[in-house]
Amino acid sequence: MTQKKDKNGLTEKEFLKDYKAGDYERPSVTADILVLGTSADLRTLKILLVKREEHPYLEQWALPGGFVRKDETAYQAAERKLSQETGLEGVYLDQIYTFTNPARDPRTWVMTIAYLALVSDTSDDVLHGITCAGVGESEGGVQDAAWFDLVIDADSISFINAERNVEIRYSIVNKRFKNGRIYYENWVSSPASKETLAFDHIEIIIESILKLKAEFEHTDLSFNMIGEKFTLPDLQVLYELVLGKKLYKTNFRAMIAPKVEATGEKMKSISSKKMSAEYRYKGEGD
Repeated sequence: MTQKKDKNGLTEKEFLKDYKAGDYERPSVTADILVLGTSADLRTLKILLVKREEHPYLEQWALPGGFVRKDETAYQAAERKLSQETGLEGVYLDQIYTFTNPARDPRTWVMTIAYLALVSDTSDDVLHGITCAGVGESEGGVQDAAWFDLVIDADSISFINAERNVEIRYSIVNKRFKNGRIYYENWVSSPASKETLAFDHIEIIIESILKLKAEFEHTDLSFNMIGEKFTLPDLQVLYELVLGKKLYKTNFRAMIAPKVEATGEKMKSISSKKMSAEYRYKGEGD
């Protein structure tokens, strides 16, 4: 078979042999993960943050994450860092966005691929052993990991951990942006407390939350944030918590009916404190 040659008369093998990757500047790449769940009483969203033990942003709270190795994908790096820094494994993980601002990391040119992880358990028991990432690496580690209440109001977003006496707050404004012929809205943040998150992690959180809100009603994502067995009142409370709005009971149950099935048992509802029919996700095990 005749091999194709380029304008310089080179085959692909010859071209690759002489190719110099150093002719182009290359950024480092990291994977950062927003881990999101709810409080046990379904009243508050919970976000997992880690406290950095090295420069830059020494002792500031950040999202779990780290550099992508040359022998792994960004997804594999996200799984690895999540396990190393928090002990979480086997959770729902989905790519959100790639952040490419050249000034986002003071060390060097670093792009990050952001992921959203959804969990149904935000107890401290799931954080079984924090491994200081960076042992034998040059990417730094963490000295602590903790769940924070994620509170979103009309004009602010806050991350609160009462036990550690930490409250990180940002003001947010809703702005319109044009892309081609269409306009879209997005939140723009500015620090409103002395303590801030490391890097541009507030932007990652905002993009992740907005994407989750846009997709939540039309996907099965909710079943990653609730137990294997649940009541319909609790499931509706979860939807309302994520979406930030009330839902009509009749419409909600019609929407959710194709996705769930009754177990024939009853259980105590977390939200109503009453015994209700027990359900499970119909797609489980398919």
